[in-house]
Amino acid sequence: MNDGGYLYELTCTVDPEHEGRYREVISDAVVQWFSTDGLAGFRPLSELGTETVRLQFEFTDQQTLDAFVNTECHRATIDTLRTVCTRIETRRWQPSAVSLEGGSANIVSRSDPPSLGEVTE
Repeated sequence: MNDGGYLYELTCTVDPEHEGRYREVISDAVVQWFSTDGLAGFRPLSELGTETVRLQFEFTDQQTLDAFVNTECHRATIDTLRTVCTRIETRRWQPSAVSLEGGSANIVSRSDPPSLGEVTE
């Protein structure tokens, strides 16, 4: 899975006292998340030496990402994670490009039209 470019990241620090319940919640959620229309990629990560995990979801477009975030299933999962995690953070990312204009490299939104000197995927 890697046909998207719009990312949603869910980062949480699991409370060690609730690790068992966290594993149950995530197991159930992953099964539901994998059935989401438009999900182009999924990547679970864990920070070395900590209880922090990051889940990256990739979508083909912003509308699909927004629809996923606004589902009842996702909101309910976030609410439940709040009871077993000490910290929860979410972020949305969009595709970008690197502009080489003016002799320096700047990251610009891919929604801006590319110009000569821009390197894109």
